[in-house]
Amino acid sequence: MPLPQSALAPDAAPSAPALSYRRTVDRGDVHRWAVSEVFLTDYADLTADNYLAAAQLPPAHHYFGDHTGPAAEAPDSMLLLECCRQTATCVAHRGLGVARDSAFHVTDWTLDLVGDTSLPAHDRPRELNIQAAVTRSQVRSGTVRAARYVLELLHDGVPFGRCDISARYSPAEEAEIVRRYHRRSAPPLSDSLPAVPPGIPVPPADVARRDPANVALADARRVAGGVAAVVAVPSGHRTHFDHPQDHYTAMILMEAARQAALLAAGTGVRITGYRSTFARFAELDSPVRVSAVRRTCDEVAVRFRQDGTAVSEITVGVSEDH
Repeated sequence: MPLPQSALAPDAAPSAPALSYRRTVDRGDVHRWAVSEVFLTDYADLTADNYLAAAQLPPAHHYFGDHTGPAAEAPDSMLLLECCRQTATCVAHRGLGVARDSAFHVTDWTLDLVGDTSLPAHDRPRELNIQAAVTRSQVRSGTVRAARYVLELLHDGVPFGRCDISARYSPAEEAEIVRRYHRRSAPPLSDSLPAVPPGIPVPPADVARRDPANVALADARRVAGGVAAVVAVPSGHRTHFDHPQDHYTAMILMEAARQAALLAAGTGVRITGYRSTFARFAELDSPVRVSAVRRTCDEVAVRFRQDGTAVSEITVGVSEDH
């Protein structure tokens, strides 16, 4: 997908303020408990629907920095997605007035990385600017219930990626009623899961990881045309479950999709982007099954199913050029 010259409206760019990288934003604005998991450092309203954010990429991180192969040479695509997620979440609360206790449901998510994303070596943590243009997709009684974010990632003023996020927002009480109705029971929380997921975990090297704790798949096997596995994440994972969750988050499914794509295409490929849709919550108390097929030389199709029902479809872009 070609990048626009700017995600901002033309009249918004000249008034863009200089943002700070000295401290993080309020961790509550990005749905994190640990300050060490907050990468957004500043935020500014430009117009009613245009925003600017700053993010600092950590030089080392137990999860986002745990890679081998081509992924170790460039900013982690999951880290870039997390910076975009934090930006959209911060804009939702501070720019759109979405209540802090609202339930967030990502429905669509794409990331397109442009060309060579291996940023030049630097003696300081890398600093990003994120330009955000927002469309309020659904508003009820003055309250934003759905929005689409177009986020442009820039390093030293040069665009190198674009992320589109569509999300729905529900008041906490309404979300709880809907979840209980569809499940016929209250969903369990992630801290009730076993510390060690059932099944045989995928060897870390097979998904370009070093730390076994960062493996998100188990019981992998070759099937006709690709691979199959089950989502398996330790309940104590410091990033995936920074705070208790009642479902497998979009970020967990994105990581599981990346790992499934590497199983299907090999760990020597470079990740170039993602296109994803999320049809329903991935519940914690039933196996989430993953299948991955390399559809073309530059795409791996990954599907998630639970109890026979489609949960998510994610296309992972891959390239042999690195």
